[in-house]
Formats: sequence, structure tokens, C-alpha cells
Amino acid sequence: MYSELALPGGSALWRSSGGAGGAVPADGCVDLILLDDAVYVAGPSTRWIAAVADPESGSFGLRLSPGRAHGLFRAALPLLADRLVPLADTVTADAARTLRERMVRFGDGPHPTAGLVEIAGRATVENPWSRAVQIGARRAVSAARIAAEMNETERTFRRRMRERFGYGYAILVRLERARRAQRLLRSDRTLADVAAAAGYADQSHLTREFRRLVGASPAQFASSAA
Repeated sequence: MYSELALPGGSALWRSSGGAGGAVPADGCVDLILLDDAVYVAGPSTRWIAAVADPESGSFGLRLSPGRAHGLFRAALPLLADRLVPLADTVTADAARTLRERMVRFGDGPHPTAGLVEIAGRATVENPWSRAVQIGARRAVSAARIAAEMNETERTFRRRMRERFGYGYAILVRLERARRAQRLLRSDRTLADVAAAAGYADQSHLTREFRRLVGASPAQFASSAA
């Protein structure tokens, strides 16, 4: 069983129990995950991952939406992309101990602790730069145009993008497009209609991207979401 509490800015506190594992679509987010009393950081995801089954105690986490985890870790976000690493490898010993205590309290109780909400709140403070980037990615605006709108060189924009998100702008565009397609596939629209509406060149393009980012074909995803 899976449940989550939505937070401002697209982040969330989540809880899972009895999950059998399987493909988890890329979403560009960073997660703090409690597994068997140990806390891990799941870095920014840019491809689908194969999740393991939940332990007997379940799993619990704090998901930080794209562009919101910048500054929380001493390790650069690009080095964490698509990796699961112990929290202690990414923050100071004191920070790791404090955060683990808060995560354990979250795991033991039915409601999120104030400490986790506080951490999420700091990470979900609106950042105009990151917000503008996400809006541009949803519209598939070019990196050159976004950089110009922000009075930055394209080189500076791409550097800041990797620092704040952990991956490049082109990847964010792909993630947003796949997210839009996933929503559309939950309707009765044909695959060709979904491909066109989501911004893919054609149905084959949709299928290729879904296999890379979602871990399933569009038809398989639509069937499982029905």
C-alpha cells in the first residue's frame, strides 16, 4: 500500500508497505528514504530504476521536487544522479544523525513529524530561477531562449542547471514531456493522439522515450494505470 502527503512545490512525504518492487519512472526528483532504520539518498533520477520489494517494516521517504534539493547535500547533485547512497556520505555526521532520528520517528508513527515538514519546507521555498526553468521545460522552450530571458549566457545557464537540478536542461524537457504523456495515457486517447498532444515527433518516439524513462511501453503503462 502506498500513500503520500503533498507538500508545496510538488514535494511529498510518502509511505509504502508491502510493495513488491518493480519499475519506477524517472521524475528528476531527489528522495530521502528510510529502509530498515538506515537513511539513503536517491539522487536525481534521469532514467527508470528497478525498485526492490519493501522490507517488513515498510519504507518511508521525503521526495524533493526537481530543483529543490540544491544546497542540502555537500556532494554535488550531478554526482548523485541515478544513485542510491547512504545519507552519511552526503551530509555532515551531525546532520545525518539528526535527519535519521526524524526519519525514524516518521516511520514509527502515522503522521509526518514536524522536523521532516520543516526540512521539506526549507527545500520547497519558491525559487524564481528554478520555477522559470520548469515552466520553460514544460513548454519545451530552448535553452538559448530561457538563458536570454534570464539575462544569462547559455553556458552560465547550463552550469546553473546542473548545479540546481543535477542534470541538464534537455533531460528536464524530456522528463516533463514524459510526465505529460503519463497523464494523457490514463485517459481513453489513442497512443498516436497522446504522442502528438505530449509533444513527441511520432508514436515511435513516444515508445522509445517511455522505455528509457518509464521502464515500460506506453501500452503497458496505460494497461497498468487502467
